Amino acid sequence: MFSTRPVRKEEELFGRKHREAVGRIYNAIQDGDFVAVLGPRRVGKTSVINVFLNKYGSEFYYLYYDLAFGMGREAISYLELTPVRTNIPTKVLDYSASLNFGILRMDIRPRGIVEFQNAFIGLLRFLNRTGKQTVIVFDEAQVLPRFTPLNMLGILQTISDSFENVTVILSGSMPGLLERVINPSGERPFFARYVERVNITRWSTEEGLEYLKRGLPSVELEELKEAVIELSGVPGFLAYYGKLRTRGLFHSEALEETVKYAIRLWTLDLQNFLRIYRSPRYIVALQRVAKGPSTGVTTEEIIAEVKATTGLSGVRIKNMLRNLVDAGLLVKPRRGLYVIPERPLRKAVLSFKGNFSNPRTF
Repeated sequence: MFSTRPVRKEEELFGRKHREAVGRIYNAIQDGDFVAVLGPRRVGKTSVINVFLNKYGSEFYYLYYDLAFGMGREAISYLELTPVRTNIPTKVLDYSASLNFGILRMDIRPRGIVEFQNAFIGLLRFLNRTGKQTVIVFDEAQVLPRFTPLNMLGILQTISDSFENVTVILSGSMPGLLERVINPSGERPFFARYVERVNITRWSTEEGLEYLKRGLPSVELEELKEAVIELSGVPGFLAYYGKLRTRGLFHSEALEETVKYAIRLWTLDLQNFLRIYRSPRYIVALQRVAKGPSTGVTTEEIIAEVKATTGLSGVRIKNMLRNLVDAGLLVKPRRGLYVIPERPLRKAVLSFKGNFSNPRTF
């Protein structure tokens, strides 16, 4: 019941909206559409995609790329772009396609970026001609533009324009940054004419309670409710708490340990974010919001704090806030207000002490 790893079986996937998302992905793929699976960290996006592949994978070929290793890196070598899962049988490939497949899996070392890119397109061209649907999955796809000097966005454009039997699933835990990949600007539209957006959200208090009660039927309801609230309904954290309870920990011990675990993960996410933007000024802005009321802190209040501390202009501070929202570190419940979306994240922000040696402005 309390799996702390992404699940693959449909019966293990909890939550009505999560299960509905599997069907929405399938319908979009059937229509030949690109799909963007969007949602915060640790809400179950990977589980939804895994269940989709496990349930329907026999109907199509797929290549699954997990790009989480690229979080927090400004540049990633194309040599690290290798599929972690695939169901393409080598027996269906001709000699050239088999060679290209070997290059993509790094069984055969590419002699350069051109050969690698040609191998990618060549394999997809062959699979497209078979007439069987092929699905390419990029998990944490917001890092795709950082693969150098590979033009991944150009490859996606080629797929959209030229291969009617190939579709793509893009998943991202920093939804705003992934939206920038999908729609870089109004003048430069996305490579696909239509993208089916599937949003995966945190569980409501009722959903979180139901999840915990199924695995902990004899535990006091008030204890479970406190866990759901303190962990902000995040499926990954609730699973961790439930796992600790089944291992014999009392409520207070399990909740304290889970909160510490959540803070560690959020601290790592903050560090990854700062490796990209390299400015401690973001922490100043985040801490101003974290110290404010749960209803939110106004744009003007944040600007005043950051300007007094750093001397930045209001325009640059607003750009900072946009980056923080796009990364999922802030949300805007109402126009002009900002809040920290999760309690453990708020605690991680307040306790954050980063290494800001030689910071550069963004």
